[in-house]
Amino acid sequence: MTLAVRYLFISLLLLTGCVSNENQYQGYIFGTYYNIKISDSPNLNTIQSSIDFKLREIDMLFSNYKSESYLMRFNRKENQATNDDFTNLLNHSIEICKFVNQNFNIFAGSLVNLWGFGPVKRMSVPKEDDIENIIPRGCESSDNDHLEIDFSAIAKGYAVDEIARLLDDQNLNNYFIDIGGEILVKGNKKKSPWIICIENPDTQNSKPIECLSKKDNEKYMAVATSGDYRNFFTLDNKRYSHTIDPKTGFPISNNLTSVSVALPGQFRHAGDADALATALNVMGLKEGFEFAVNNSIAALFIFRSEGEFSIRMTPSFEDIIH
Repeated sequence: MTLAVRYLFISLLLLTGCVSNENQYQGYIFGTYYNIKISDSPNLNTIQSSIDFKLREIDMLFSNYKSESYLMRFNRKENQATNDDFTNLLNHSIEICKFVNQNFNIFAGSLVNLWGFGPVKRMSVPKEDDIENIIPRGCESSDNDHLEIDFSAIAKGYAVDEIARLLDDQNLNNYFIDIGGEILVKGNKKKSPWIICIENPDTQNSKPIECLSKKDNEKYMAVATSGDYRNFFTLDNKRYSHTIDPKTGFPISNNLTSVSVALPGQFRHAGDADALATALNVMGLKEGFEFAVNNSIAALFIFRSEGEFSIRMTPSFEDIIH
């Protein structure tokens, strides 16, 4: 995506039934699609333009594909006015990094680029010395001038939250937002709940792995997935994932296919779900599952076992299965 799309193996699909009465707003941003459904409003023509304007604004803040974005100029250390939205997401990302023991780190941008998963694509294994020189040492910026920021593992979720904020400001209370597979729902789809299903990774099996729905006492539910199915390269019969472990500098090599994180509650947390899904994916099945359980995170792990796909879910995830 323009914000360096993390290609997801797991598609998060909204099951809407045969007839849909929602107002629907669609478009293309960050190199991916967006799909927004609102079930409690007249067809407001201004909403589409407001959505597009906000998404373009976010793109010009956080894109690592647009040379004149705020992020790219920041990485080049050009002088520019302070932007509160940029600073707030930067600081929040640092706090998440600390929470997940550096398994999510926005200062791994140079590593992403070195491995060819940034704007400039390549399929080669970097020299170990080159990797070592750009491994971030901690969650905050350092004196290493070679480090670059990359918001790819949180930016889509952040954009979902910002569109939700826009709709909330319009006093809309029943909607579904999907930006490239990162989802947030509020309220209900007419008289029934919004249902989000996690697609089966087995292309020969169309039955979803699980379906989720928000409880009535929860205002929002965000769902995000980190997977390695589409964005990788193979060299000398070895597969290199696009997800980089920021502590080692190398692509992850565990048996996970994907991790989905759901965050229901009274606040908008699609950005957090986005970052947490990446962190749990980096941790791997054993460490990631233990971390999710210990922190009451609703998470679904899909992994490869003896040539087949298996799943493991935390108790918090089991609690929101539809």
